[in-house]
Formats: sequence, C-alpha cells, structure tokens
Amino acid sequence: MAEDTAAEHTSRLVALRRLDSADKTGRVITALGATLDAGESLTIAALARHAGVSRRFIYDHPELRAEAERRSAQVADRHAGATSANARVTVASLRADLANAKATNHRLNTELGSLRRRLGQQLGHDVLAGLDRATIDASAATGRLAEVEQALFETGEELSRRTEELDAARQINRELIGRLNRERH
Repeated sequence: MAEDTAAEHTSRLVALRRLDSADKTGRVITALGATLDAGESLTIAALARHAGVSRRFIYDHPELRAEAERRSAQVADRHAGATSANARVTVASLRADLANAKATNHRLNTELGSLRRRLGQQLGHDVLAGLDRATIDASAATGRLAEVEQALFETGEELSRRTEELDAARQINRELIGRLNRERH
C-alpha cells in the first residue's frame, strides 16, 4: 500500500507539473503574441519577463523557441513587404521633394540676384548723393576760402597802410625830437 500511495502521489505531482507547464506555455504564447503585436523587439529575456516565467523555462522547451522564431519571422516578412511598399512611395515622394527643392532654390537664387542688383543701385545712388554733397561742400569751401583770402588780403593791405603811417609818425617824431634837442643847445 505504501507503494500505491507513493505511485499515486508521484502521478499527482507529474499531473500538477504538466498542468503548471501547460499554464506557463500558454502564458508564453500569449506574451509572444502581445509582444509581436506591440511591435516590441523579441528577446527571450523580454518574452520571459512578459510571461512571468524564467528564461530557463523557454530554453528548456525548444517548441516554444521555435514558435517564437517562426512568428517573429512572419512579422519580419510582413514588415519587409510594408517597408518595400513604403520605400516605393518614399522614392516618389523624395523625387517630388527634390523637384520642389530645386524650384525653391531657383526662386531664391532669382530673388537674391534681384536684391543684389537693387542693393548695388542703392549704393550707387548713395555714392552719387555723397559726391553731390561733397561737390556742394567743396564749392562752399572754395567760396569760403575765397572770402578768407580776400579778408586776408584786405587785412594785409590795412597792415601795410598802418605800418607806413607808423613809420611816418616815427619819422616825424624823430625830426621833432631832433629839433627840440638843437634848440636847447
């Protein structure tokens, strides 16, 4: 009887172990689907974490690893097909973007040339206006110089006249002093 009880007990443990293993396998398959549907990267560590099992459990069940690889490959194939279709659309959109960029570049270059011409014209007008002002200023300076030269000339003439008068007054003064000195002697 002890042997029967031990056999029963062992059978029961084996059955519980199988149920636990089936439960963990179901959780791994569910986690696998959720991980792939979420678009997350598939690693054994992430799959074990999501399923609440150890990595060792997944490594010990090669059918689970094979299922993970098979479903991961299917998702990769779907993504590759979508990427290929997107790449064709992307090439067309890139060509359109390139054409738009070229048109914008041409428009900006034309506008830049126009702005450079306008700037050159404005600078030319400013230089000519500056020359006109300089010419006017030079004319005014020339006129003022002529006035100053005339005033200088007139002042020089006045100085010469007064110097002559002073010399004449000194001469008269000498003659008078000379006459006074002779009369006293």
